Amino acid sequence: MSPVSPVDPSDPVGPAHQAGSASPDRVTAPVASSAPGTARPRVALSTVVLECSDAHELAAFYQRLLGWEVERQEPDWVKLRAPGRGDGSGGTGIALQSDGTYVPPVWPGVPGAQQMTAHLDFEVADLAAATEYAVASGAALATHQAADDTRVLFDPAGHPFCLWAGGSPADAGHG
Repeated sequence: MSPVSPVDPSDPVGPAHQAGSASPDRVTAPVASSAPGTARPRVALSTVVLECSDAHELAAFYQRLLGWEVERQEPDWVKLRAPGRGDGSGGTGIALQSDGTYVPPVWPGVPGAQQMTAHLDFEVADLAAATEYAVASGAALATHQAADDTRVLFDPAGHPFCLWAGGSPADAGHG
């Protein structure tokens, strides 16, 4: 994949997060079609893929943590989905993909180290109970915690994820 080349910040279809296109506290997303007169085709996020050393081992962890089911699996790939969501009715799954060159990210970030490019946020009703359950399921609690209503943990492959206690979807995305 080649890097994104700089484009005009006023371009309605250019990258929404390029330098200078949004204020630091607000990112705007493009809303125009990719080509004038062309309708946007149906595009739905079906899964988030996490690289790891052993897809089946990491899938077993997320099955314990979330109670999700295996939707599909191959020797180096497993896709999980919430129960009852394997019928194509929607809902994003999690896929785990084995990669022999996988290097876990470092969190919090350290210059020169493998950076975290994404993380998963899970809303919970009882932060203490959910944290205890996640650790019992195989997660590790991060030494550094960013907020009182959030717990940062690492899955067995070293991916950071957050458990957070919140009341509305607007509270998400803080981890």
